[in-house]
Amino acid sequence: MEKVKYDFYKNPDNRQGKLKSEYHIRVCGQQTISTKRIVELIHNASTLTSADINAVIFAFQEEIANQLAMGKIVKLKGLCSFNISLKSANETCTGEENGREIVLKSININPEKEFTERVKNMVAKNGMEKVTGKHSGTITDEKVDSILTIYFQKEKTITRPKLQEICSITRYMAMQQIKRLTDSGKLVNIGFKNHPLYIPASGSFDAFF
Repeated sequence: MEKVKYDFYKNPDNRQGKLKSEYHIRVCGQQTISTKRIVELIHNASTLTSADINAVIFAFQEEIANQLAMGKIVKLKGLCSFNISLKSANETCTGEENGREIVLKSININPEKEFTERVKNMVAKNGMEKVTGKHSGTITDEKVDSILTIYFQKEKTITRPKLQEICSITRYMAMQQIKRLTDSGKLVNIGFKNHPLYIPASGSFDAFF
């Protein structure tokens, strides 16, 4: 069994010392396991065929959706419970809405205590493994500017994921750096709001050009 990989990250909103801990622990290198892979694992551990398992999963999903659509709470013993939340279709609720003006807001999933304890015990059994990486809180603004100066010697544009990669920082910290750089006029967004693409402003990051 694989160990859980983790690392420590500084809490960015602890400037006034409001949080008890300076760091938080985050799972690293998480991989997504598909339904297909789950089916393969169950098939290998039982006498059930893949077709049978897929059929059961589909029927399971359909019936849970059907029960939730009737406003019921679905409780899967030892696993989790499902329920739905509602909202006004007009976003603002006046208290005068009829049935057609009320829509689904979200599906809520709450793990059973028994299931949480099971996972907790498995995690303890498998163990933990710290990854070797840089903490996001250790990089300075000056260091980011220096990295970008070198980067823009060869590249003309940059995205948030690329900044995250070359600076070895988290997504949150990359977003904070993008905000700092655009607010200060060092970077300019030439893309769209939902798909930004940044270029250095005139006179920025050209110390070595």
